[in-house]
Amino acid sequence: MHAYLDSGRLNRLRTARATTQSDLAAQLNTSVSLLNRIESGHQQVDDETAVRLAHALDCSTDVLGRPLPDQLYTRPWLRAYADAPKKTVDEYVADTLLAMEFIGQLHLRRIPERLPLFDGDPNNDDDIEEFALEVREEAGVDPVKWVPNVTRAAERLGCVVLPLDSELGKHLGMSMHVDGVSVLRASRPAPGGGVPGDRQRFTLAHELGHVTMHATWPPPGTAEQAKAIEKQAHRFAGAFLLPGDAFLSDLEALGGRVTLTTLANLKGRWGVAIKAMVVRLQNLGRIDADQARSLYKQISARGWNKNEPVTVGNERAVWMKQALERRFLGDADALSAAVQQCGLGRSYFESWVSWEPLSSLDADVLDLSARRRSGALPKGSRDRR
Repeated sequence: MHAYLDSGRLNRLRTARATTQSDLAAQLNTSVSLLNRIESGHQQVDDETAVRLAHALDCSTDVLGRPLPDQLYTRPWLRAYADAPKKTVDEYVADTLLAMEFIGQLHLRRIPERLPLFDGDPNNDDDIEEFALEVREEAGVDPVKWVPNVTRAAERLGCVVLPLDSELGKHLGMSMHVDGVSVLRASRPAPGGGVPGDRQRFTLAHELGHVTMHATWPPPGTAEQAKAIEKQAHRFAGAFLLPGDAFLSDLEALGGRVTLTTLANLKGRWGVAIKAMVVRLQNLGRIDADQARSLYKQISARGWNKNEPVTVGNERAVWMKQALERRFLGDADALSAAVQQCGLGRSYFESWVSWEPLSSLDADVLDLSARRRSGALPKGSRDRR
């Protein structure tokens, strides 16, 4: 008997798992040309092959036959993939679309979106500064203090925050809109520390700048456009994390001298990298270009470019895990209950809710290079015999 497979679904699952047609063909012990015909919809498959495909892609055969939903989404604001491999970007776009599809299918209760609309001039720094204060207020952040948790602030604004398994080329994060929902992704820590908390926090604030200021913009098509929107998102992130009046007031309370010792003390309070504070102080006119260069040289001389003093803890999103637990209240394992209901494998859900370093995760659950190998057929999977 022949099993029905949706070619678009097959492509999306394979792309989300960062598996090439060659890799998948090898797992199935078949030819690339045959797999290509299957994926293009020009070759039917029997039940046995459908089960093997489902096993390799960690889903049920029902999922493989389910047509893709009609999702309206933006591409990440990355310039023609110059700073990130296209294959990796495509992987995370596909994975994000899957996450949002199954969030909807499981009827997870989202936090209503409260992101203010930016109606200023994105090339006007004052407009960006004022807007960042407006976003802070909407997120419930004290106007004169540091942001306790950038991830929670984004979630309170109605954003869905998901982890990245690794850096995305030169980027630590990406963002996009899916059916009107703002989705932010940021790198989880790597083995041995990896992405420090201050960089993770700045990345999330930067991506928040993109989804608020560039919501209707396409990805930049030129290097100049890319530079401009990155500068705007950086300015937003600086203003969101270090509101000018409050930050400068704190500096004055510590004596007013801009030294590395003072900045290290401020880092412990504000959770922002010392180099980022130098940029912010220059933006605010508190130091000039010569003083900024001097501070950068001192930072380099002390070996702080890669390893700054003062550890800022990493953050983690909580909404999706809590939403699953509420949805399957009474089940001992909400992830297993989600798998049972929707037919998508556990490895996907683990990759969306876990913020632990990859090396510390159970290899049977998330060995992601685990996206790059086959998973187990989820509990409750069934073929179409």
